[in-house]
Amino acid sequence: MKNAIITITDRHFQDGEEYSCELTTSGRYEITENGCTVIYNETDEEMTNCLTTLDVIGSQKITMTRSGKYNTEMIIEKDRRHTCFYSTPYGELIMGIYAKMISNEIGENGGTLKFAYTIDFNNSPASENELHITVAAKSQEE
Repeated sequence: MKNAIITITDRHFQDGEEYSCELTTSGRYEITENGCTVIYNETDEEMTNCLTTLDVIGSQKITMTRSGKYNTEMIIEKDRRHTCFYSTPYGELIMGIYAKMISNEIGENGGTLKFAYTIDFNNSPASENELHITVAAKSQEE
């Protein structure tokens, strides 16, 4: 695993409104046989002490696992809908995830991962989401 600075830009559209936020944190990544793995700690106040792991297979599938205060495993696969459980301090939710686009350009020296997906609850649309993740490898001296 290589150390990295990870920047995540999250845009989502819900009820006709657009929301956006950006997070920069330290993390790790590695190139795998089928893609890459990116691991980082959430720094948002509500998500403090949550560890997020992205297992990326090419530009087809991402498994996003979050552990801590909010536990989930979301399967984000291009052109497929998956049902996922999302555990919060307030209870569990069952949601559908459908990926419209995945672009993986992470290599040995870092790169970008972009994906767009929808979330629904009980087959009722809830939001459209876009994540743009930049992985910048830290030099050995850092």
